[in-house]
Amino acid sequence: MSRWYDEQPPSPAPRPSLAMDLMGAGPASTPARELLAAVLQIGAVALLLFVVFPDRLGEAWRWLVMAALVAYFVVRAAAGIPKWRRRR
Repeated sequence: MSRWYDEQPPSPAPRPSLAMDLMGAGPASTPARELLAAVLQIGAVALLLFVVFPDRLGEAWRWLVMAALVAYFVVRAAAGIPKWRRRR
């Protein structure tokens, strides 16, 4: 016997991409992606602050911005630890 369905079966959830991990405010989908996102974004900000626009901010402000960015990624990774543990 066969069944007739009027509804389409639910499509699987989209896999999170690296672009989504880079742009999202929350933690990435895996610890490796979180590390990669942190390295890429901190590197991009460091490039902008120290190479492209070195005279826009004072020396202390540049290091303060970098410290705030690193602190943001530490908090973001700490928020992701429970999610990553549940996936195992």
